Amino acid sequence: MSMERLSHYLPLTWEMFHQRLFQNITYPIKNRSGDFSTTCNAFTVVLFNYIHGESLADAYPFSNEILESIAKSVAALHRITPNIDKSLVRTESFDISFECDLEKCISLLESTVTFDNLSKQSLREHVLPKKEQIYVLLNFVRKLRLAAISDNHEYVLCHGDMWGGNLIRHDNVLFVIDWESALIAPLEFDLIGYIGEEFDVFFSAYEQHTGKSVALDLDLLRFYAYRHHLRNLTNWLLNILYRNTENAQNENDLEMILYHCMNRWDQIEPMLKEVEANLRKRSGGCLSSIIDDK
Repeated sequence: MSMERLSHYLPLTWEMFHQRLFQNITYPIKNRSGDFSTTCNAFTVVLFNYIHGESLADAYPFSNEILESIAKSVAALHRITPNIDKSLVRTESFDISFECDLEKCISLLESTVTFDNLSKQSLREHVLPKKEQIYVLLNFVRKLRLAAISDNHEYVLCHGDMWGGNLIRHDNVLFVIDWESALIAPLEFDLIGYIGEEFDVFFSAYEQHTGKSVALDLDLLRFYAYRHHLRNLTNWLLNILYRNTENAQNENDLEMILYHCMNRWDQIEPMLKEVEANLRKRSGGCLSSIIDDK
């Protein structure tokens, strides 16, 4: 999937930088043939510009200054949407194609197969008790997807993964890296990582730099939040059950499931309620939700 995305985000980031649309980014440097990547036997190599600074991966919780800087960058990115060649970018399809793999993994854990691997045994012990909740969330995501497809949304250029690990700070200037998740999508796609306590600071700065009042769809935020966790869960399950060859990787993926995925599901609705309360204080906030039907 990452290889397939090269043909989208490499020319996109090249154009963004060289057309001076959005310059605080990582972009590809062309080879002698004028191509963005070079293939050597089974390997594909891409050379990027070097960015000085420190990653924000370990800077959590973010200060208000950092939150405002990120919001400014997100707003600037969304504003350039009319100026980019949209044929270079994938468009949001609200994909949930992981659902079949998730069901396959749950079925394997439910089966009588004997695991000779401690990580797989532990996976069964921790995931199966969550089976009912997983299927409830999966059905909810399916329902939210149908609502998202049927509604009209403003689509903008989104980075799609604007977390601290993809942000580099140097002399109080923020640079955005890792563009493989870039999409033309509803703006909620870039805002989902900032729901919760920090939302007020982030969204206030976002509106300020967007230059207008912005209405958000709470159910789109729900869709992106739950899809994110279920898709990650599926990927880590596939790794442990089918892909990994090293036990150390199994242990790492199991830790991600336990402490960066399943333990966060129950936090989503309280965080969205904070967002809703914040939006209700703002004029022009259009709130709609199907949460009561969950």
